[in-house]
Amino acid sequence: MSSKTIGLRVSEETKVRLEKLGEARDRTPHYLMKQAVERFLETEEAIEAERELVQKRWEKFELTGETLPHDQIKTWAQSLTNDNS
Repeated sequence: MSSKTIGLRVSEETKVRLEKLGEARDRTPHYLMKQAVERFLETEEAIEAERELVQKRWEKFELTGETLPHDQIKTWAQSLTNDNS
């Protein structure tokens, strides 16, 4: 996989903070920024995947009107906290 360079403007304060943290962790500011972007993408992609799943479920509900009784959901929720060992 090839790498591409992207320019990123940050405040002087942010630059100094990156340099200080980099020194403390024996890492370059570039490494820290790269890690931050990768973590951000992982988080945001997970949020987007969840949003899409909820949207699909909502669309299915609108089409079918299918629901589950409260007692069935309550029993299921309680089973999540039961110690099954």
